[in-house]
Amino acid sequence: MTPAPARRRVLVTDVVWPDLSVERSVLEPAGFDVALAPAADEQTLVAGAADADAILVCFAAVTEQVIRTSPRLRVVARLGTGLDNIDTAVCADLGIAVTRVPDYCVDEVATHSLALALALWRRLPQYDAQLRAGEWGTRPRTLPLRRLAGARVAVLGRGRIGREVGRRWAALGLDVTDDVRNADLVSLHLPLTEQTRGSIDAATLATLRPGAVLVNTGRGPVLDLDAVLAALDSGQLSGAAMDVFDAEPLAADSVLRGRDDVILTPHIAFYSEEALVELRRRAAQSVVDHFAAAGRPQ
Repeated sequence: MTPAPARRRVLVTDVVWPDLSVERSVLEPAGFDVALAPAADEQTLVAGAADADAILVCFAAVTEQVIRTSPRLRVVARLGTGLDNIDTAVCADLGIAVTRVPDYCVDEVATHSLALALALWRRLPQYDAQLRAGEWGTRPRTLPLRRLAGARVAVLGRGRIGREVGRRWAALGLDVTDDVRNADLVSLHLPLTEQTRGSIDAATLATLRPGAVLVNTGRGPVLDLDAVLAALDSGQLSGAAMDVFDAEPLAADSVLRGRDDVILTPHIAFYSEEALVELRRRAAQSVVDHFAAAGRPQ
């Protein structure tokens, strides 16, 4: 009797959903055992990935140490669009494939970005705070409110999400550009690279129209946070909204938490039930497809 082929092992580093049912439904019938790491720190992942053939990663860091101490590793699949939490250079050096799901959650992030921007533009956080404090009136303290029609919006990052955001703003009658100079509204959808890190700095913010609003649903480190705070204090920015941060989760003592001119959401722009199922299924399928392709004759 021919022995059954050995099952491959997939390590899931971290998830923000309650179980691995979707991942298992794709991987287990294809001959993979699936295990969730008990924690996402480097030491735990080094131990957990030692005999892994594949890694599924959400937000955890797949570092050089994790990769180099996993001799069976053949593919790292990102449960997301960006790859900045994976050491892709080491993967390339070792011939390890890296996959992602670049076109999921376009609708969700675009909707979230516009919702944040519109809330800032209409001063909803300030009006909400005023009303809850017992005040009634048409004008937020010291903040003039301008008409949205005809405003100039700079959409930085023209991947799938950025293009959809631009399309939606254009449909609302705004002048859409990728030039921040004299912009009334800036919507950030930039990947994190050495070129984009800290690129939204004091010099860039100084070129905006005074009182502009800024929304970041791309990557936290593209913002120079000190420059953003200074621009808010000076009135160069009238509001900012952030779904992503330099370090996540956001620190309990972050200065951002005490400001009513900032809207904060916990890196959930991607979220809808439909998007999560799509993401999980496609990331898991990319692992199956990689090994299926590797086993075919050339």
